[in-house]
Amino acid sequence: MSLLYQHSNALRRFHLAVGHGHQLDIEEYGDPAGIPIIVLHGGPGQGHSTAVLGYFNPKKYRVILFSQRGCGNSTPSDICHINTVALLNDITAIKIHLGLSKVILAGESFGAMLALLYAQQYQDQIAGMVLWSSFLGTEEDLHWLYGRHGAPAQMYPEQYHKFAQNLETLTSILNCYHQALFGEDELRKRTMATRWCEWDNLIAMDGDIEKIRLCKGDKQLIKAQQMVHFFSRNCFMQPQQILSHGESIRHLPIWFIHGRHDLMCRYAPVYQLAQKVNAQLFIVDGVAHCGATSAYAEAIRRAADLLLCKIQHH
Repeated sequence: MSLLYQHSNALRRFHLAVGHGHQLDIEEYGDPAGIPIIVLHGGPGQGHSTAVLGYFNPKKYRVILFSQRGCGNSTPSDICHINTVALLNDITAIKIHLGLSKVILAGESFGAMLALLYAQQYQDQIAGMVLWSSFLGTEEDLHWLYGRHGAPAQMYPEQYHKFAQNLETLTSILNCYHQALFGEDELRKRTMATRWCEWDNLIAMDGDIEKIRLCKGDKQLIKAQQMVHFFSRNCFMQPQQILSHGESIRHLPIWFIHGRHDLMCRYAPVYQLAQKVNAQLFIVDGVAHCGATSAYAEAIRRAADLLLCKIQHH
């Protein structure tokens, strides 16, 4: 029996202009007077999903979902003015628009990376964090995901051969996909987007083909473009940026939830970071990247409940 929460209809939906023509698609759920929690989706390029609502108590939380620049129902979809700094500034824009001085951040995968970066920059504006399947955006993470010596390539050599197209280095692979995904040949663009997303989904689901669902062509292209755009530039971060600044958020209540067998986001560096920032860490054995299993989902729900208790008693 699932212990996840049930939410009613959205309190409101709206678009927020954040500059350079970009408009963010935003939805609010739960208690309008509750503790505000901003949820940062994975990707990049994924778009928000209401599937995460079950983690958060609707009688206690004011849940704010939004699609990051250029994806989901946020517009436009072009890559101009999309980078890590812009995405972090958008969180501030949402807070200002909603009149929020202090918030909880929740994040999955790439969204967890954004949450950590934001908290390190604005520690006094964050009440706590719940992060799952966390991606830290290091060069080692990218070699793990897309390099020929990474664990996914070693586990799925046939599929990796199709993905990498006999290219030997991470740089050459990313350059090849970047050239194709942003080129003029529409057929090649779509073909390479499909190939990128097939590999991404294979890793995320750890080969469970029954769970793999490729998104529609346009959203698939946007996701592939954004991922290659960010990963070709090391996520617009300094090397080891999150780990090296871990002490700055040590005072915050933080919960990490991570599958020990996550092929997408390595567990070891998340364990290291959790130790460094004195965070709580829920390890889900036998589970891969996403929170689709009941055990993983309920671990996230439990973390959100515990964080709520800690905040309300301080």
